[in-house]
Amino acid sequence: MELSDDKIRAILSDPAKHPPSARHLGFELIDFSVENGWVEVAFTPRAEFVNPAGAIQGGFVCAMLDDAMAVAASISKRLAVIVPTLQMTVTYLRPTPVERVLARGEVLRFSSSSVAMQGTLRDAGGALLAVAIASAVPRPFPR
Repeated sequence: MELSDDKIRAILSDPAKHPPSARHLGFELIDFSVENGWVEVAFTPRAEFVNPAGAIQGGFVCAMLDDAMAVAASISKRLAVIVPTLQMTVTYLRPTPVERVLARGEVLRFSSSSVAMQGTLRDAGGALLAVAIASAVPRPFPR
């Protein structure tokens, strides 16, 4: 049974339905397009994510981008698949502050054997903090 946009929105807007890692990152759905394969989400980093320089440690930034890209790919197939990441490259452009940040994940190509994705992370003022590209393998969503 194919999920409607409203059902997808309801699932992704309910933190109780998020995996623990997404809850820990402070995942919040903003908007998405099934047809165009993108999602916009916000994350609220925690104080314990901070590195010695006072910014969010890069591994957490990577996790936020990974979540945004994977959710975009899953949404593009109406949550019928998950997309375990095979490879990911992140470029850190500015320190990520300990404040709500915005991420956009996009599907560049989706085939039966692989998914190519890109992601961006921005601060509340729109400054680009980090960009990522990744490849993944589609798998049926575990029910």
